Amino acid sequence: MFKKEHRLAKTKDVKAAFEQGRGFFNPYFSVRHNAKTGQQRRFTVVVSTKVSKNATRRNRLKRLVREFARINMANFLPGDYILALKPKANQLPDPEVVVVLSKLLIQAKVYENKRIV
Repeated sequence: MFKKEHRLAKTKDVKAAFEQGRGFFNPYFSVRHNAKTGQQRRFTVVVSTKVSKNATRRNRLKRLVREFARINMANFLPGDYILALKPKANQLPDPEVVVVLSKLLIQAKVYENKRIV
């Protein structure tokens, strides 16, 4: 779970990040990054029912992505992030989800650490 200052929770903030942010995609993830001044990093993770009809699987995927972002918070550039999983992400084994996400973030140049965790 993110600390309150690291959550992107308000609807207007999510809409602003979605509309104004830069988008990065691969077959498994869609990432939106809205760069902001300051040192604040805020995240929201989106997993729709298209990814999995099973709520426990969706929650598991959300927990994996949230924990990756929480542990590696300092490696992200400041700004707001929307991390959305695509239906194909459900086919990945759990450890592979984090690896694929980190590769996308490194490629998008919003994640400063070159080491894949």
